[in-house]
Amino acid sequence: MPYFTGYSFRMPQTTKQTDFVASLAKGLEVLQCFSRERPELTLSEVAELTRITPAAARRSLLTLQELGFVTTHGRQFLLTPRVLRLSEAFLSSVSMQEVMQQFLQLAVDATGDSSSVAVLDDKEILYVASVSAQRNYQLTPTIGTRYPAYCTSLGRAILAYSPSSVVSRVLDTGALAKLTEHTETDPARLRKKLALVREEGIAGIQDELAYGVVSVALPILDQQGRAIGAVNCSTSPVRTSMEEMLTSRSKILREVRDRISLALSQHPVLLHSVVGTQGNRS
Repeated sequence: MPYFTGYSFRMPQTTKQTDFVASLAKGLEVLQCFSRERPELTLSEVAELTRITPAAARRSLLTLQELGFVTTHGRQFLLTPRVLRLSEAFLSSVSMQEVMQQFLQLAVDATGDSSSVAVLDDKEILYVASVSAQRNYQLTPTIGTRYPAYCTSLGRAILAYSPSSVVSRVLDTGALAKLTEHTETDPARLRKKLALVREEGIAGIQDELAYGVVSVALPILDQQGRAIGAVNCSTSPVRTSMEEMLTSRSKILREVRDRISLALSQHPVLLHSVVGTQGNRS
Protein backbone atom coordinates (compact mmCIF):
# COMPACT_ATOMS: atom_id res chain seq x y z
CA MET A 1 0.00 0.00 0.00
CA PRO A 2 1.23 3.55 -0.56
CA TYR A 3 2.80 5.21 2.41
CA PHE A 4 3.30 8.86 3.16
CA THR A 5 6.39 10.91 4.01
CA GLY A 6 5.06 13.86 5.95
CA TYR A 7 2.04 14.73 3.81
CA SER A 8 3.73 13.88 0.52
CA PHE A 9 2.92 10.52 -1.01
CA ARG A 10 5.20 8.36 -3.07
CA MET A 11 4.56 5.16 -4.90
CA PRO A 12 6.25 2.15 -3.23
CA GLN A 13 8.44 -0.07 -5.35
CA THR A 14 5.98 -2.94 -4.97
CA THR A 15 3.28 -1.07 -6.93
CA LYS A 16 3.35 -0.87 -10.72
CA GLN A 17 3.13 2.61 -12.21
CA THR A 18 0.03 1.63 -14.18
CA ASP A 19 -1.71 0.35 -11.04
CA PHE A 20 -1.10 3.43 -8.90
CA VAL A 21 -4.01 5.91 -8.91
CA ALA A 22 -2.37 9.25 -8.13
CA SER A 23 -5.65 11.14 -7.83
CA LEU A 24 -6.90 8.72 -5.17
CA ALA A 25 -3.62 9.06 -3.29
CA LYS A 26 -3.91 12.84 -3.41
CA GLY A 27 -7.47 12.72 -2.09
CA LEU A 28 -6.42 10.53 0.84
CA GLU A 29 -3.50 12.85 1.44
CA VAL A 30 -5.85 15.81 1.64
CA LEU A 31 -8.02 14.03 4.22
CA GLN A 32 -4.98 13.24 6.36
CA CYS A 33 -3.68 16.80 6.51
CA PHE A 34 -6.55 17.79 8.82
CA SER A 35 -5.82 17.17 12.50
CA ARG A 36 -6.69 18.23 16.02
CA GLU A 37 -4.18 21.05 15.68
CA ARG A 38 -5.43 21.96 12.17
CA PRO A 39 -9.20 21.30 12.11
CA GLU A 40 -9.84 24.06 9.55
CA LEU A 41 -7.60 24.79 6.57
CA THR A 42 -7.66 27.12 3.58
CA LEU A 43 -7.02 25.86 0.07
CA SER A 44 -3.49 27.28 0.09
CA GLU A 45 -2.75 25.65 3.46
CA VAL A 46 -3.94 22.27 2.17
CA ALA A 47 -1.76 22.64 -0.92
CA GLU A 48 1.25 23.56 1.21
CA LEU A 49 0.77 20.71 3.68
CA THR A 50 0.21 18.06 1.02
CA ARG A 51 2.85 19.46 -1.35
CA ILE A 52 0.50 19.26 -4.31
CA THR A 53 -0.51 22.09 -6.61
CA PRO A 54 -3.35 24.40 -5.55
CA ALA A 55 -5.32 23.24 -8.59
CA ALA A 56 -4.98 19.57 -7.57
CA ALA A 57 -5.78 20.41 -3.95
CA ARG A 58 -8.88 22.31 -5.08
CA ARG A 59 -10.11 19.37 -7.20
CA SER A 60 -9.61 16.98 -4.29
CA LEU A 61 -11.36 19.26 -1.81
CA LEU A 62 -14.33 19.90 -4.09
CA THR A 63 -14.66 16.18 -4.82
CA LEU A 64 -14.55 15.35 -1.12
CA GLN A 65 -17.08 18.12 -0.49
CA GLU A 66 -19.41 16.70 -3.13
CA LEU A 67 -19.11 13.28 -1.47
CA GLY A 68 -19.90 14.77 1.93
CA PHE A 69 -16.54 14.20 3.59
CA VAL A 70 -15.55 17.89 3.63
CA THR A 71 -17.52 21.09 4.17
CA THR A 72 -16.65 24.78 4.25
CA HIS A 73 -16.90 27.66 6.69
CA GLY A 74 -16.07 30.84 4.86
CA ARG A 75 -12.68 30.25 3.21
CA GLN A 76 -11.92 27.37 5.55
CA PHE A 77 -12.37 23.69 4.73
CA LEU A 78 -13.09 21.15 7.49
CA LEU A 79 -13.98 17.49 7.80
CA THR A 80 -17.50 16.23 8.42
CA PRO A 81 -18.54 13.26 10.59
CA ARG A 82 -18.94 11.23 7.39
CA VAL A 83 -15.19 10.54 7.43
CA LEU A 84 -15.95 8.09 10.25
CA ARG A 85 -17.43 5.81 7.59
CA LEU A 86 -13.90 5.20 6.34
CA SER A 87 -12.98 3.49 9.60
CA GLU A 88 -16.38 2.01 10.43
CA ALA A 89 -15.87 -1.19 8.45
CA PHE A 90 -12.42 -1.71 9.94
CA LEU A 91 -13.53 -1.08 13.51
CA SER A 92 -16.55 -3.35 13.20
CA SER A 93 -14.71 -6.24 11.56
CA VAL A 94 -11.31 -5.96 13.27
CA SER A 95 -11.85 -4.85 16.86
CA MET A 96 -8.36 -4.82 18.30
CA GLN A 97 -9.61 -3.00 21.37
CA GLU A 98 -12.12 -5.76 22.04
CA VAL A 99 -9.50 -8.50 21.69
CA MET A 100 -6.67 -6.75 23.53
CA GLN A 101 -8.50 -4.89 26.28
CA GLN A 102 -8.60 -7.85 28.63
CA PHE A 103 -4.82 -8.23 28.41
CA LEU A 104 -4.09 -4.52 28.78
CA GLN A 105 -6.38 -4.47 31.81
CA LEU A 106 -4.04 -7.02 33.44
CA ALA A 107 -1.19 -4.51 33.19
CA VAL A 108 -3.36 -1.67 34.47
CA ASP A 109 -4.56 -3.72 37.46
CA ALA A 110 -1.05 -4.90 38.30
CA THR A 111 0.74 -1.56 37.97
CA GLY A 112 -1.76 1.28 38.19
CA ASP A 113 -0.36 2.56 34.88
CA SER A 114 -2.16 3.09 31.62
CA SER A 115 -1.40 0.44 29.01
CA SER A 116 -1.64 0.57 25.22
CA VAL A 117 -0.78 -1.21 21.99
CA ALA A 118 0.48 0.71 18.99
CA VAL A 119 1.76 -0.05 15.49
CA LEU A 120 4.08 1.90 13.22
CA ASP A 121 2.40 3.90 10.46
CA ASP A 122 5.06 5.64 8.37
CA LYS A 123 6.98 7.82 10.89
CA GLU A 124 4.38 7.73 13.64
CA ILE A 125 2.98 5.26 16.10
CA LEU A 126 -0.76 4.66 15.83
CA TYR A 127 -2.65 3.53 18.93
CA VAL A 128 -4.92 0.56 18.17
CA ALA A 129 -5.91 -0.40 21.74
CA SER A 130 -5.64 1.37 25.08
CA VAL A 131 -6.81 1.08 28.69
CA SER A 132 -6.47 4.16 30.89
CA ALA A 133 -5.59 4.13 34.57
CA GLN A 134 -8.16 6.92 35.05
CA ARG A 135 -5.66 9.46 36.31
CA ASN A 136 -5.21 13.03 35.17
CA TYR A 137 -2.10 12.64 33.04
CA GLN A 138 -1.02 15.18 30.50
CA LEU A 139 -1.42 12.67 27.66
CA THR A 140 -4.27 10.18 27.56
CA PRO A 141 -4.07 8.35 24.23
CA THR A 142 -7.14 6.79 22.69
CA ILE A 143 -7.61 4.58 19.64
CA GLY A 144 -6.34 6.48 16.62
CA THR A 145 -3.96 8.74 18.57
CA ARG A 146 -0.66 9.36 16.79
CA TYR A 147 2.72 10.42 18.13
CA PRO A 148 6.19 10.61 16.56
CA ALA A 149 7.88 7.23 16.77
CA TYR A 150 11.37 8.44 17.64
CA CYS A 151 10.44 9.97 21.03
CA THR A 152 8.05 7.32 22.39
CA SER A 153 8.77 4.03 24.13
CA LEU A 154 6.34 2.25 21.80
CA GLY A 155 8.06 3.69 18.75
CA ARG A 156 11.55 2.83 19.93
CA ALA A 157 10.48 -0.71 20.84
CA ILE A 158 9.17 -1.16 17.29
CA LEU A 159 12.10 0.53 15.54
CA ALA A 160 14.67 -1.51 17.48
CA TYR A 161 13.27 -4.65 15.82
CA SER A 162 12.57 -3.17 12.37
CA PRO A 163 14.65 -3.29 9.17
CA SER A 164 17.30 -0.60 8.76
CA SER A 165 15.34 0.92 5.86
CA VAL A 166 12.43 1.63 8.21
CA VAL A 167 14.72 3.16 10.84
CA SER A 168 16.27 5.38 8.17
CA ARG A 169 12.84 6.46 6.96
CA VAL A 170 11.92 7.60 10.46
CA LEU A 171 15.22 9.13 11.55
CA ASP A 172 16.85 10.43 8.38
CA THR A 173 14.08 11.99 6.28
CA GLY A 174 13.70 15.45 7.77
CA ALA A 175 14.57 17.24 11.00
CA LEU A 176 13.17 15.70 14.18
CA ALA A 177 11.22 18.06 16.41
CA LYS A 178 12.47 18.69 19.92
CA LEU A 179 9.22 18.45 21.88
CA THR A 180 10.87 19.05 25.28
CA GLU A 181 14.38 19.88 26.42
CA HIS A 182 14.87 16.13 27.00
CA THR A 183 13.77 14.96 23.54
CA GLU A 184 16.61 13.17 21.74
CA THR A 185 16.68 14.28 18.10
CA ASP A 186 20.15 13.28 16.96
CA PRO A 187 19.84 10.26 14.59
CA ALA A 188 23.22 8.81 15.61
CA ARG A 189 22.40 8.90 19.32
CA LEU A 190 18.91 7.55 18.63
CA ARG A 191 20.43 4.60 16.79
CA LYS A 192 22.58 3.86 19.84
CA LYS A 193 19.45 3.95 21.99
CA LEU A 194 17.72 1.53 19.60
CA ALA A 195 20.70 -0.83 19.78
CA LEU A 196 20.42 -0.77 23.58
CA VAL A 197 16.69 -1.48 23.36
CA ARG A 198 17.38 -4.49 21.17
CA GLU A 199 20.05 -5.68 23.60
CA GLU A 200 17.82 -5.31 26.67
CA GLY A 201 14.49 -6.10 24.99
CA ILE A 202 12.67 -3.11 26.50
CA ALA A 203 12.43 0.61 25.70
CA GLY A 204 11.90 3.50 28.08
CA ILE A 205 11.43 7.28 27.85
CA GLN A 206 10.86 10.05 30.36
CA ASP A 207 9.82 13.63 29.55
CA GLU A 208 10.76 13.23 25.87
CA LEU A 209 7.29 13.18 24.32
CA ALA A 210 5.92 15.60 26.91
CA TYR A 211 6.80 16.69 30.41
CA GLY A 212 5.25 14.50 33.06
CA VAL A 213 5.17 11.30 30.99
CA VAL A 214 7.26 8.20 31.70
CA SER A 215 6.72 5.04 29.69
CA VAL A 216 8.26 1.64 28.98
CA ALA A 217 7.40 -0.72 26.13
CA LEU A 218 8.10 -4.18 24.75
CA PRO A 219 7.93 -5.10 21.05
CA ILE A 220 5.35 -7.54 19.73
CA LEU A 221 7.28 -9.73 17.28
CA ASP A 222 6.36 -11.89 14.31
CA GLN A 223 7.87 -15.30 13.62
CA GLN A 224 10.86 -13.68 11.90
CA GLY A 225 11.65 -11.58 14.98
CA ARG A 226 10.47 -8.30 13.45
CA ALA A 227 8.22 -5.93 15.35
CA ILE A 228 4.60 -5.73 14.24
CA GLY A 229 3.69 -3.50 17.18
CA ALA A 230 4.48 -2.79 20.81
CA VAL A 231 2.76 -2.75 24.21
CA ASN A 232 3.54 -0.27 26.96
CA CYS A 233 2.91 0.95 30.48
CA SER A 234 2.72 4.71 30.91
CA THR A 235 2.42 6.90 34.00
CA SER A 236 3.71 10.04 35.69
CA PRO A 237 7.29 10.46 36.99
CA VAL A 238 5.67 11.54 40.27
CA ARG A 239 4.68 7.90 40.78
CA THR A 240 7.88 6.25 39.61
CA SER A 241 11.02 6.74 37.54
CA MET A 242 11.89 5.24 34.18
CA GLU A 243 14.64 3.16 35.77
CA GLU A 244 12.16 1.69 38.26
CA MET A 245 9.64 1.04 35.50
CA LEU A 246 12.21 -0.76 33.35
CA THR A 247 12.77 -3.16 36.24
CA SER A 248 9.31 -3.54 37.74
CA ARG A 249 7.12 -3.52 34.61
CA SER A 250 9.06 -5.90 32.39
CA LYS A 251 7.54 -9.10 33.82
CA ILE A 252 3.90 -8.05 33.48
CA LEU A 253 4.54 -6.56 30.05
CA ARG A 254 6.10 -9.82 28.87
CA GLU A 255 3.01 -11.69 30.07
CA VAL A 256 0.69 -9.22 28.35
CA ARG A 257 2.81 -9.29 25.18
CA ASP A 258 2.74 -13.09 25.07
CA ARG A 259 -1.05 -13.15 25.48
CA ILE A 260 -1.49 -10.56 22.75
CA SER A 261 0.78 -12.53 20.42
CA LEU A 262 -1.29 -15.66 21.05
CA ALA A 263 -4.51 -13.73 20.43
CA LEU A 264 -3.15 -12.39 17.14
CA SER A 265 -2.24 -15.92 16.03
CA GLN A 266 -5.81 -17.02 16.79
CA HIS A 267 -7.33 -14.05 14.92
CA PRO A 268 -5.71 -14.03 11.45
CA VAL A 269 -7.71 -10.97 10.36
CA LEU A 270 -6.21 -8.98 13.21
CA LEU A 271 -2.70 -10.17 12.44
CA HIS A 272 -2.96 -9.49 8.73
CA SER A 273 -4.40 -6.05 9.44
CA VAL A 274 -1.58 -5.15 11.83
CA VAL A 275 1.07 -6.35 9.39
CA GLY A 276 -0.67 -4.44 6.61
CA THR A 277 -0.30 -1.21 8.58
CA GLN A 278 3.44 -1.55 8.63
CA GLY A 279 5.55 0.06 5.99
CA ASN A 280 8.43 -1.94 7.37
CA ARG A 281 8.46 -5.10 5.30
CA SER A 282 11.54 -4.08 3.34
